Amino acid sequence: MMLALLADAAWAEVKPVLRMAMPEYPPYTYVQDGQYQGEGYDAFVFIMRHLQREFEILLVPNYGRAVTDLQNNLIDGLFLASENAERNSMAVFSDPVSVTRWTWVWLTDNTQLRPDSPRFHDDAVVSAQLNSNIYLWLRQQGYQVAGGPNNIRDLFRLLNARRVDAIMLPEQTALTVISDNNYARANYQFKVERELPFAIYISKSFLALEPNFMAALNQAIAHYHQSEAVMLKDDQQ
Repeated sequence: MMLALLADAAWAEVKPVLRMAMPEYPPYTYVQDGQYQGEGYDAFVFIMRHLQREFEILLVPNYGRAVTDLQNNLIDGLFLASENAERNSMAVFSDPVSVTRWTWVWLTDNTQLRPDSPRFHDDAVVSAQLNSNIYLWLRQQGYQVAGGPNNIRDLFRLLNARRVDAIMLPEQTALTVISDNNYARANYQFKVERELPFAIYISKSFLALEPNFMAALNQAIAHYHQSEAVMLKDDQQ
């Protein structure tokens, strides 16, 4: 009887594998030489190890696909992401893991362009990755939004071909794409528009089965930040 009770207790501790979508979004999350890479991926792995939680990652081309998979219960969450109402309707946003800086990028030789001017808002043709939070926000704000590419790396092709006046994407992603393609940094101007938390979404259907998971996840995120602070302090000594 005791052995049976212990076996039942051990079985009760077995947790389902956490199914997570990871968009192609350098330098945060991406694939290189067949391996998952990026500071967002590394942070997520650290957090899951602290939780002692098994997980599997589904690489998706963009955030629109990740949200669709979340709606269809094909995944239990996504990382890293910024917050919006659509995502909040089906998932819970964790404490911040990082920060994303939404940034306007335009060609240096377009000297008349000023993203902070009313004329820019009304007249400039802009773009962002299709169905990303940035793309949805630009449309909500009434900008003249051209169709965006599925792959965020292709935004610069639109800009370089002068099919749009400006693009918006995270600052670090813009710098990564410029570097990866050997574009001249001097050819582009930058202006940060918004700075937002970058975090992990967990679906409400998953949390209905594991209501304590979100609190544990946020504790693991706090531990991650503490570890990062210690490493930074050690590097500075």
